[in-house]
Amino acid sequence: MNEYSRTYEIRWSDIDTNGHVNYASYIDTAGDLRYRFFSEHNFPPEKFTELGIGPIYTTIHVEFLREVRMGETVTITYVLSGLTPSGGRWKVHHDVLKANGKKAVAIDIEGAILNLTTRRPALPTPELLQTFNLIPRSTRFEILSEVRRIK
Repeated sequence: MNEYSRTYEIRWSDIDTNGHVNYASYIDTAGDLRYRFFSEHNFPPEKFTELGIGPIYTTIHVEFLREVRMGETVTITYVLSGLTPSGGRWKVHHDVLKANGKKAVAIDIEGAILNLTTRRPALPTPELLQTFNLIPRSTRFEILSEVRRIK
């Protein structure tokens, strides 16, 4: 498998005042896609809650290439583009493809695992790390350093 993907129909609530998709809808739908992947691989949102951990975003980069409007159907892809050996930091890439296959949006997200009690970075459980390793990898996959430098 080269990527995990799902098709979505653009709804009224996804649209901004310019008549195209609000940028936050792309971020939210990409998050939905990731949670679907984890749920399908026996790691549903409830398991994150049970373990007292959750994924957080540290960086989001979005490139808008083509307009998408209400009623259109798009396919959103998901690949892992980076991971630390411990699994504490990760990078993912999403493409939003129009029905004709042309890329409308590219989304790159970096994140970490957060301990929901201490509000500090945490390491994933072995089971969560195993699920991370099931995510299809980008052709540009990189092993990330354990420590993220703040610039």
